Amino acid sequence: MSDLIRIRPAAIGDYTVLENIYLLDRQQEFPWVANPQLADFERDSHHEMIIVATIDERVVGFLSFYRLANFIHLLFIDPNYRHQGVASQLIDYMRTQATGPMQLKVVIANQPARDFYARLQFREVKRDNLATPPNITLEDTRLDRYPFIPHN
Repeated sequence: MSDLIRIRPAAIGDYTVLENIYLLDRQQEFPWVANPQLADFERDSHHEMIIVATIDERVVGFLSFYRLANFIHLLFIDPNYRHQGVASQLIDYMRTQATGPMQLKVVIANQPARDFYARLQFREVKRDNLATPPNITLEDTRLDRYPFIPHN
């Protein structure tokens, strides 16, 4: 296997793989989601920019992005390809596309995800303890990586 990760816009032919990655992760890691289905991917990413990460032409992860709010809605990696830099490269790519600091939400109890985003220099800007499940909103602080944001 080559460790060269490529990032590209999603194609319609990718959707079956994306649906499966999304479903599997939600079944394994999201106990609060009742009865996840393959069709959830299309519903949950509707009207969003979707980019995929590939290794040797195999789709191994994706990110969906709501452009109007510079919001990362979904970021999911095939469990067999985690901890190989895939998610970081998806985030780095989106930094080149976003028109302002990106934000995302993460479940408070998901400490591995919170640690990951902290390493990428996202900071907490809001906490919602009343949500189900409780979550925090994080914002990217690496504005030097955004070509569309003026730098001093």
